[in-house]
Amino acid sequence: MRDSAPPPVSALALARELVLLGAEAAVRERETATFDAAAGFAHAPERFRELGERMRACLLRQDPMTARLRGRLGLSEEGTWLVVLAAAVEAHPECAAAASILAEDERVQLVTPAAFARLLVSAQGVPFERSLSEAIEGGAAERMGLVERIEAAVQKPLAQVPVRLAPAEARRHLLADVPDVEPTQLAITREPPSQRLGLPRALVEGARAILDEEGVLCLRAGTARTSRQLGLDLASVAGETAFLVGGADEPPDAAEVMRLRGGLPVVDLHAACQSRPFPEPWIRMVSRHLPAVVLLVPHNAYTGAWPTVDLPELDLDARRRVFEAEFGEGPVAAALALRFRSSLDEVRAASRAATTKLRLAGGASAGVDADAIASELLAQGARKMGRLVTHILSRAVFDDLVVPPHLRDTLVDIVGFYRAAPRVRAEMGLSGASPLGRGLSCLFSGSPGTGKTFAAQCLASALGLNLYRIDLSQVVSKYIGETEKALSRVFEEAEAGHGILLFDEADALFGKRSEVKDAHDRYANVEVAYLLQRMESFEGISILTTNLRSNMDTAFLRRLRFVLEFPMPDASMRTSLWQRSLPPVARWAPGLDLRHFVERFSLAGGSIYNIGVAAAHLAASEPDGLVRIDHLVRATYRELEKVGLGRSREDFGPLAVHLPGHAQELNGKPVVWARGRA
Repeated sequence: MRDSAPPPVSALALARELVLLGAEAAVRERETATFDAAAGFAHAPERFRELGERMRACLLRQDPMTARLRGRLGLSEEGTWLVVLAAAVEAHPECAAAASILAEDERVQLVTPAAFARLLVSAQGVPFERSLSEAIEGGAAERMGLVERIEAAVQKPLAQVPVRLAPAEARRHLLADVPDVEPTQLAITREPPSQRLGLPRALVEGARAILDEEGVLCLRAGTARTSRQLGLDLASVAGETAFLVGGADEPPDAAEVMRLRGGLPVVDLHAACQSRPFPEPWIRMVSRHLPAVVLLVPHNAYTGAWPTVDLPELDLDARRRVFEAEFGEGPVAAALALRFRSSLDEVRAASRAATTKLRLAGGASAGVDADAIASELLAQGARKMGRLVTHILSRAVFDDLVVPPHLRDTLVDIVGFYRAAPRVRAEMGLSGASPLGRGLSCLFSGSPGTGKTFAAQCLASALGLNLYRIDLSQVVSKYIGETEKALSRVFEEAEAGHGILLFDEADALFGKRSEVKDAHDRYANVEVAYLLQRMESFEGISILTTNLRSNMDTAFLRRLRFVLEFPMPDASMRTSLWQRSLPPVARWAPGLDLRHFVERFSLAGGSIYNIGVAAAHLAASEPDGLVRIDHLVRATYRELEKVGLGRSREDFGPLAVHLPGHAQELNGKPVVWARGRA
C-alpha cells in the first residue's frame, strides 16, 4: 500500500527554512576572504535551488497566507516573501537569532533589506536590486501597512535598516482569533453578503467584471443610497463582505482605507465631492494597494477616465428585491417596498432594531411584522436628520382637520398622487417625462392658524411618513455657497429619512426675486433656483407654507404641483373648531353655549385651539374640573390680546360680564371683571 503524500509545507515553514539556511551560509561565508552580495550565497547552491522551487510551488497553490498577500492585496512575489519572512522571525525564536547572523549585528534580530535580497537571489534567482527596492523604505508592503521600519542608527545605510511585521499583521498571522477588519479609525459598517441582489443581476455582474478588471469603480447617483446598494450587490455577487466607509466632507485617510482586509471597501465620497474637486490623487494612491475599491460619488461628479456606472434612483422592483433579500418574498416585502426607498444595510439595521425591541418586550423575533419594520425605518431616518430640521411628531388625521370640502379633496388627491407615483413611472412609461420633475411640491397659503401646518401633519400620518420642518434661519447663510450645501444635506437626509419636508414661512426664501445690485443679490436668486430644482428632483413631498401668497414670485408658483389656499373658517367651521378644541362634553359645565363665541369672534383654528387649551387648564385648577363660560371668556380675552385684536366690552357683548374683575381701560372705557357662574 502506497503512503499518502505528505501535506504541503506552509509558506511560513518555508520562510523559516530559508532564514536558517541563509544563516548557515553566512557563517560558512565568514571563513572566506571575499563575497559578492549581489550574487547570493555560494554555500549549498543545490539546497537553495530546491527550496526556491518549493517556494514557487507554494505561491502557485496559494496557501491562505500567500493567497491573501498575492491575490487579494496584489503584492509582488518579492513583497509577499518579505511579509512572510518578517512573520517567520516573529513566529520562531530561532529565526530571530538567524536574522541577527544575516544582519551581522547581534542587536538586530529582524530581517534587513540587504539580507532579504541575498536570500531571494540565492533561492529564486531574483535580481538583487529588484528585491532590495521592495524591502527598503517606501516599498509596497510598507505603504500598505503590512510591515514597518525600525528607526535606523545614525549613518546606517537604508539596506541595513531592519523591517518587522506590523502589529496588525502579527495578530492576523500568528494568533488564532483575528477579525476580518483591521483596527481602524474609520466609520465602517460591515455588511455580510446577501443571497439576493437588489439591482438586476446583469447590471451587477457586468459592473463586477469591470471592477475586477480595473480595480476601481465609481458609482454615480443622486443619493448615496442607490450607489450603496450596488456596492453591496457587487460584494454579494462575489461572496464578499462589504465594508461601507461613511462619508465626510473630506476623503477618509488613505492609509486607513488601504488597511481594510477581508472584504470589498465601499467608500462614500458624496460629501467630499461636493466640498472639493474629485479626489483623483487619493484614488490613485488607494487603488495601487487594494485589489478592488468601490467609490460612491454624486450625480454631478466628474470622474474623468475612471470607470463609472450612472445609476437612477431605486425603482419599485429594486426596492422590492432589497426587502426580499432580508424578509423573503411575501406581503411584508411588498408592503414595505411601496412605502420606503431603502438600501439593504438600512433594512438590516431596522430589522435588528425591531427584533431587539420585541425581545425586550418579551416577544419572539419571529413576531416582527411590516409595521414594526416600518416604525424602525422611520425612526432610523429621523435620527439621521441634522440640526437643520425639526422632526414633528403627530398622530393627526384628516378627520381632525376642519377645512372646506374642496381643500380636503385636494389633500386626498396629494396622498393618491404620492402612492401612485411608483406605478406611474414603472408601468406607464412616464418616468422623468414631466417638466416639473419627479418631486411632489406643494404650496399651502393662508392666514396664520388656518390649518396649513396641521394639514401637513395629516398628510404625513396618512402616508406613514415623518414630517420635518425646515428652519430657514439655519439654512439660509450669508456666506455665498453655504445655503446650497445646507439645502443639499437637508434633501439627502430627508430621502434617507422617508419624510415630508415642510418649509414654514417660505416667503422668507421664495419671495419675489430682488433686483440684482451686487454678487450677493445675484447669488440669492441662484439659491432659490437651486432649491426649486432640488424640490423637483426630490423623491418625496415638499410643502411650502406662506401667510401671504402675493409675496411669492409667480414664476415659482408655476413650478409647483399643488397650490392650496386655506381660508379663514366660516361660522359652521368655527363651531366644529370650538367643539374639537374643548374637552369632551361631559367636562362642560351645564348650560355652556358656544354660539356667542362662534358668532362674535372670527378667529382662525389655531387661536381657537389655544383658547380651548387655556380654558381646560383654568377648569382643571378648580375642584369640579368643569369648563365654564368664564373660563372661555378669560382665555379668549388673553388670545385676542396676544394676536392684537379688539377686546372691548362691545366686542364681547353679553359675554362682557365675565371679563377680568379688576378695573381696566379698554378703548377708553372701564372694564370690570365679574366673578360668577353661567
